[in-house]
Amino acid sequence: MTLVATNVAARGLDINDVQLIIQCEPPRNSGAAVMLYDPRRSNFSKIERESGVKFEHISAPQPADVAKAAGVEAVEIINQISDSVIPAFKAAAEDLLNTSGLSAVENLSKALAKAAGYSEIKSRSLLTSMENCVTVLLEAGKPIYTPS
Repeated sequence: MTLVATNVAARGLDINDVQLIIQCEPPRNSGAAVMLYDPRRSNFSKIERESGVKFEHISAPQPADVAKAAGVEAVEIINQISDSVIPAFKAAAEDLLNTSGLSAVENLSKALAKAAGYSEIKSRSLLTSMENCVTVLLEAGKPIYTPS
């Protein structure tokens, strides 16, 4: 479910099952706003000037960016695990370090990846999220009326 609201309503409401709030006005004092726009139809500098807000352009996150964020969360989860589990896994950890041919940091990186649900990082389309696909923007100097 989506709620479209003014800044005041969006900050003051807590409605179950609403996962996306679209604010009609950017936050004035603090907070973050995401603006989606078509550069061919929108005058970005005019929007900044009229809103009194300076926007920072941030591209969509790439798969590696998402994995890095998941790694940070995995570190927090691992830090919450009791030290009482160490003896049960210590021999396996030492065996891994002695036989893998990787450094301790590389092995720990792989363990964090697994804890975060990753076994590999695949490229995905920014538009459809389909694996091993890319998003391409084709701009032609003149109108294209037929595919031939």
